[in-house]
Amino acid sequence: VSNEIAAPLDRVFQTFTDIEHGPAHVSGIKKLEMMTPGPVHIGTRWLETREVMGRLDTAEMEITSFERNRMYTITHYKARVRIDTTFRFEPTDGGTKVTVEFDLDSGGLPPGLLAPLGWALAGKVEKVLSDDLADLKRSIGG
Repeated sequence: VSNEIAAPLDRVFQTFTDIEHGPAHVSGIKKLEMMTPGPVHIGTRWLETREVMGRLDTAEMEITSFERNRMYTITHYKARVRIDTTFRFEPTDGGTKVTVEFDLDSGGLPPGLLAPLGWALAGKVEKVLSDDLADLKRSIGG
């Protein structure tokens, strides 16, 4: 999922990595509790609660890769499946292009086991990521 935001790259990156204030920027986040103090870096962890299919779901999230003003990856696990969400930032003539990628890693489960789950989730995940991007774009004003 990609979107262009009419704001400078450093401002966009700063807003996206303002994890502590995530609920103010992203309507899908219902509650957030920081586990790692200080500025965002590799190893920053937090508990994030979202409403998923009508019920609240909490996951422990962690920044597992981080390059200031370029990209970062958030990793969490559900039912032994590793879920990576990578955000990439590129300057454009009109501001900043943000691209979000979502990846499931079965962690050794048989390869075909996740295929139906992946197809079932793909549309829902794309909608959540698109909604999150739109919320962040609105909060930046771009």
